[in-house]
Amino acid sequence: MRHHVPSPHPARYTSGVGMIRSSRGSTVGRLVVALAGAAAACGEADPTPAPSPGMTQPVRVRFEATLGGAPFACTRAVQPVGTTTTTGRPLDLRLYVHDVRLVRADATEAPVTLEQDGAWQYQDVALLDFEDATGTCSNGTPETHTEVSGTVAAGTYVGLRFRVGVPFALNHVNPAELPPPLDVSTLFWSWQGGFKFIRFELATNGLPRGFALHLGSTGCDGTDMGGVTTCAQPNRPELVLPAFDASTQRVRLDMSALLSRSNLDVSTGAPGCMSGVSDPECWVLLPALGLALGERPADPLAWVTAVP
Repeated sequence: MRHHVPSPHPARYTSGVGMIRSSRGSTVGRLVVALAGAAAACGEADPTPAPSPGMTQPVRVRFEATLGGAPFACTRAVQPVGTTTTTGRPLDLRLYVHDVRLVRADATEAPVTLEQDGAWQYQDVALLDFEDATGTCSNGTPETHTEVSGTVAAGTYVGLRFRVGVPFALNHVNPAELPPPLDVSTLFWSWQGGFKFIRFELATNGLPRGFALHLGSTGCDGTDMGGVTTCAQPNRPELVLPAFDASTQRVRLDMSALLSRSNLDVSTGAPGCMSGVSDPECWVLLPALGLALGERPADPLAWVTAVP
């Protein structure tokens, strides 16, 4: 809505018009129009007002997950997946996200204040759940959740940034004392290790019981009973979409792209990557997520994209 901005010199213009009106009648209207046009040319035209401080607007960031070029589904086997082009049968896909921010054209950020819905979002954390406990997904729940909702400072935004994981302050506490969605036992390791930020599991030809990606913090001090102050591998990757419009686009998580460098038919030790520095399967997957692992630098794959 545009608001009229009065001239910065109302007394002067009023006086001038009054004198002209008394002597020139019909010429006055044309002169007033000319003066208004000159004012506009000098930057005195009505501007589009900036949002008032404190104003907010609702926002929904919608997500989708794909595997083998198709939507993630617990009832569908897909091929090819990984370096051996194996057949994959989904077992689970859930992940925590936090620190969600929209980005303005000048690169400044506006944090999204999450809706506290009592089920999927708590404080700054949201659980995205793509499994529905059907087919080969036996460890989950029938309910799914594929969006982050809340409010953000009123304005126009061009990009999106967020982090995978649970913030440190919530990650190393007793989950029995936490509300949903941080009360899911299958997404928790221990007080020392904290939560599984990503739980993605896939049965393959070579590993019919499943190849797993369980991302979480490792190398933490303290004990399984708490007292954690730091972790050598926090493992909370930041994901960035420079061009993203929440009103028209979704965030796509392409799990096949993430697995494209991995052999999913074999595993050394634990079946897949459990976020350990000495785990060979993690040497490929964690850098692909954008995380440095020991002396191995981050080498992120384009597995997160914006789609209509």
